[in-house]
Amino acid sequence: MTATSRETAPATASRETAPAVSVRGLSRNFGPVRALDDVSFDVPAGEVTALLGENGAGKSTLLKILAGLQPPSDGGVTVFGEEVASFDPSTMLGRHGVAIVPQELSLLPDRSVAENVLSGVEPGSRWFPSRRRMLERTAELLEALDLRLDPAAPVRSLDLATQQLVVVARSVARGCRVLILDEPTAMLTPAEAERLFALMARLKADGTTMLYVSHRMPEVFRLADRIEVLRDGTHVASWRSDETTPDQAVAAMVGRELGQLTRRAERPARPAGEPALRVRELSGRRHTDVSFDLRPGEILGVAGLPDSGRVEMLHNIFGGERGTGGTVELLGRPYERRDPIASVERRLAFVPGERRAQGLLTTMSVGENVGALMTKPLSRLGLVRRRALDRRAAEQARRLRVKTATMSQPITSLSGGNQQKAVLGRWLAIDPGVLILDEPTRGVDVGAKAEIYEQLFELAEKGLAILCSSSDLPELLTLTDRIAVMSEGRLVGTVEAAEATEESVMALATGAVPAA
Repeated sequence: MTATSRETAPATASRETAPAVSVRGLSRNFGPVRALDDVSFDVPAGEVTALLGENGAGKSTLLKILAGLQPPSDGGVTVFGEEVASFDPSTMLGRHGVAIVPQELSLLPDRSVAENVLSGVEPGSRWFPSRRRMLERTAELLEALDLRLDPAAPVRSLDLATQQLVVVARSVARGCRVLILDEPTAMLTPAEAERLFALMARLKADGTTMLYVSHRMPEVFRLADRIEVLRDGTHVASWRSDETTPDQAVAAMVGRELGQLTRRAERPARPAGEPALRVRELSGRRHTDVSFDLRPGEILGVAGLPDSGRVEMLHNIFGGERGTGGTVELLGRPYERRDPIASVERRLAFVPGERRAQGLLTTMSVGENVGALMTKPLSRLGLVRRRALDRRAAEQARRLRVKTATMSQPITSLSGGNQQKAVLGRWLAIDPGVLILDEPTRGVDVGAKAEIYEQLFELAEKGLAILCSSSDLPELLTLTDRIAVMSEGRLVGTVEAAEATEESVMALATGAVPAA
């Protein structure tokens, strides 16, 4: 079965009834740009349907239409056989029972779990809701969903994964029959993701229909009954999940076969040399006595749970956070008074994990983002040589294969993968000797992820020393030569990526095996 045109698996008994959601000829225009073009498919009732596609394929636009956040330009949607006449969130949830769990959670952090779960459907009068009944009703709902939460706890006190479960509970409280989950595991640990999957299984058993968006193929094929694929705003493939493979799904998403990416550890050995980065007994917020060497041409991974201190350690090395002890030697010289400006001058680059909050200049253009660190060498008497800067930024964007119509368009208009490549291009402009990356492909589709991996491999082969932290263990096993594992603020072991497994790395990270 190929994926170059729309494909449909044979009908099954479960789909002879009316679908939960039927999308017919859906299109959406933004000026001259056609984000969706004549999209049609069904979401069977009581099943999990995965919606796949690269960043920019039209998934977000489709989800916003189904959630009532924007109307289509053409076409229509029916929910359980009823035509949707008004595309607004209140109608989609109140009349049709369609709710969304977005990537950016819309909760009231200073209110309690009960106040968030029952927001808009509080027991008692509109102006004087009954707190006692709110707590009782929320407790009953949480128990039915097998969620062990304190209804009176303030949402601010909960971790991100638990806040996500509160959003799901809120949707159920409002009578949700169709639940849309947009990249729900992007920021979760494996253990946190398992809690979400257990809740999804319970909802499915109760008859809730789910539309699931993710770039992670293993979880898609674990959870989904059906797979729908968008590419360039059009619907290109449709399968039952047991009738296709991850490789077929990826090929449909990107329009080509990606092939098997060779693991870094399987590539020819790189020459050893004096360390480009030497860290000794480094201490700071959430990390203590961390020591390691990173050599030119090496990719060293850093693994660990969210509270392991791995991210804080990266910021300490770069100078974004003040440490409390230890030493750093960069490119053969001591680096004592570390700060971001000095790091740029010392050719130490840092691509942060929170791309929108810490990496992007969100009010600026693609060109301004890529060229942000080129201004000093291209300035004369305090004036930037604008033409030279624009030319250099465009060359850098081309080299990193950033897909953009023009360099003047807003950086926020690009897909996640192209935003990440733009940020990487900005830091490569300083000709770094050491590159630090945190979550290098978070929120990036499979096609862009493969491109970023190849670019990092090429950079390492040219002698760049790369320190890469990621919560995605398969990514670290693919991308790195060695993996340093952190647990409770300490570096508890370093393993060769060629010999490591997800289980062996996680065992170190969780303390299931003693540190070496």
